[in-house]
Amino acid sequence: MAKFMKKRDIIKEIIGEVLDPEGFAFGEDADSCWFIKEFKNSKGEIARQVIDFYNSRWKKKLFLNINCFSGKFCSYRISDFVPGCSDNGFMYSTILDYKQAVETYADILIKHGLDFLKKIAEPPIENDYFREEDYYRLYNEYESLTQRFITEQQIDMGCISIKEAVELFKDILSRQQGKTFDDCRELFLEMSAFYGNLIKRTYPYEWIMKDIRTHKVCKLEINFKLAPSWLVITRKSSLLVTSCIHIAWRDGIDKLDTLLI
Repeated sequence: MAKFMKKRDIIKEIIGEVLDPEGFAFGEDADSCWFIKEFKNSKGEIARQVIDFYNSRWKKKLFLNINCFSGKFCSYRISDFVPGCSDNGFMYSTILDYKQAVETYADILIKHGLDFLKKIAEPPIENDYFREEDYYRLYNEYESLTQRFITEQQIDMGCISIKEAVELFKDILSRQQGKTFDDCRELFLEMSAFYGNLIKRTYPYEWIMKDIRTHKVCKLEINFKLAPSWLVITRKSSLLVTSCIHIAWRDGIDKLDTLLI
């Protein structure tokens, strides 16, 4: 009987009948429940889709979001794939109302969602993004990537400061204008690895693979037990170096100043 079931069990059972056969697995935390699927897109890249169910903080309403990382991250609401549907959520006051709301979402997924999931699984035509595979390379090969950059740029690792490295990066990026991201991908990974090794000489950063549910990224995070208080206050405790370099190449080299510490 629905009135004896927990909300998460209702979602797991009813939505699971729709999504389990599609290869999705159930997950939950204190605030929401979700179904997640990892797969290879048509380019052979690691991709993920997440169907997220969450409750309003102010009213008894249930909402559904679809998140997809296939080359790039995109988030969708019901109104994005159900014609003429506004995304106002479904009200409930009893557990039976809640079950009916979940059943309505299950019907929407069957009629509209499954085809939409196939559509958004396709990656962008342009390869202007870091893949999860790139982040794994940075995490596993940052030493060899660093050494290659040092050799190519003829750098004395023991003598260059962070400020000097950022100025070098600006010069390098200014010479990459007009090239495609694919042309620059390897260089950007080398620059990221070098910066990480350089900053680790002074501050207690370490490379981590961060799972943000829809995908994984490689970033520098500081050991809070060893971090000076001013680093935490200035919010430099976490650095997604690849993104900083990509944005600076795309939007202007002065964006690299975010790497100055």
